[in-house]
Formats: sequence, structure tokens, C-alpha cells
Amino acid sequence: MPVELAAAVAPHGRLLGWASHSEGLIAVTKNALVDIHGQVTTVTPWIDSVQAKWEPPHLTIVFQGQLDPEPTTRSWILDELSQLPRAIRDRVTSAVVVDRVFDLPNAGKVRFVARKDEKSVYWSAIAQDMTASQTEIGQQEIAKAIVELRSAFGI
Repeated sequence: MPVELAAAVAPHGRLLGWASHSEGLIAVTKNALVDIHGQVTTVTPWIDSVQAKWEPPHLTIVFQGQLDPEPTTRSWILDELSQLPRAIRDRVTSAVVVDRVFDLPNAGKVRFVARKDEKSVYWSAIAQDMTASQTEIGQQEIAKAIVELRSAFGI
């Protein structure tokens, strides 16, 4: 493993895999995704992951932190034989407890995601139509849907 990657991953738990991507290096640790792009290192905890998609050679991960109003999509081009997507799938799967999409009458399509870390579970509502979802009735529908999902899943 390259020295700069070893130094970047050390504080983030056990290394599960790494690979070169088209513009740098990427690593999966137990607690986070570490991406070195040129001189910039970005560390994103798995609790912020929403979903991942591997369509060789493209790897795409959607993240949304607890305070982020909208999700962020990040993509990399990896070697098609890379084992990194498997490690990423395992980490995202361990973080995402519930992932459901509902078409709400006044808020539009909304993805509800429950994610967990060692201490807690938190919910995100990711609306496709931001304008409709931010109306008073849209907010009420989203809040009601989260209450129903929490009750249905017991979390």
C-alpha cells in the first residue's frame, strides 16, 4: 500500500481494502471511506452512506450526513477486477438499516433511509422534488411517513 494511503487510513479503523482510481487512491476501513485525490484527502464515515453502485469500471457512492440538506454523489473509475466494491457493499449494508422510497401525494417521491452506527440510528428523508417537500403539507407527510416507518421497523 502506498505510504500516503497508509498514513491516511490509520486513524479510521482496520483497513478492509484499497485501490487506485483514475485520479488517486481510495481505501475502505471499518469506519470510513478514505479518498486521496491529488493533494486532498477526504474521509467519509460509513454512517453517512446511503447507497453504492458498481457498474465496472465505475463505482458510485451516495452520501448524506446528518446535517446535509441534500445527498452528495461521488464516483471513481476503478480496475474492473478490483475487490474494493465488495468491501464497500459490506460497509454500506452494515450502515443502512432501512431504505424505502414512497411517492407521497404532496411531497413527491421521497427516499427514507435509516442508518446506524455503534450508538444510534438516525433517519434521512431525501426528496426528489425539493420544492414540494419543503411546503408545510409536504413536511407533514414526510414527518408522518417517518413516524410510521419507525413504528413498523421498531427503530
